Amino acid sequence: MFTELMPLVRASDKVVLTLTMQGDTMSVVVMPVIKDAADPALTRPLMLSATPAEMDAEFAAAVTSVTEAHRSLAEQAEATRSILDAAKSTQSSKATKALAKAASPSAPDTTSDGGDADESETGDGAQVEAKADTSAPASTGTDLASLL
Repeated sequence: MFTELMPLVRASDKVVLTLTMQGDTMSVVVMPVIKDAADPALTRPLMLSATPAEMDAEFAAAVTSVTEAHRSLAEQAEATRSILDAAKSTQSSKATKALAKAASPSAPDTTSDGGDADESETGDGAQVEAKADTSAPASTGTDLASLL
């Protein structure tokens, strides 16, 4: 039984077990405690009620299946969080560049077609996209530069 509980205990800050008897039926609550859980479902307790003989036979398998589900859910939540953090960082960078460009005085475009190709070769695709984003007429929305 404890071998099956070990992965759940390692994935949690602690695991609380509560055992109660009601007549011949034993109730077991396995509650993982996780501070700052990526998903609230990771702290949902496993509640089982059966005779002690049934608990002996099936408790370990129930804990193992719940532990595998917790691990999968935690991995999915972490992957989603990483994707969202990367997207937020990229969008913030693009917005900062667009605002900086909008705040600078307009100068005539002195780059030739060859200069644009050099920019894209150096990996500055975000700046090229910022140029495309700022080419929209200013009257269609809020001027973000004026908010600063």
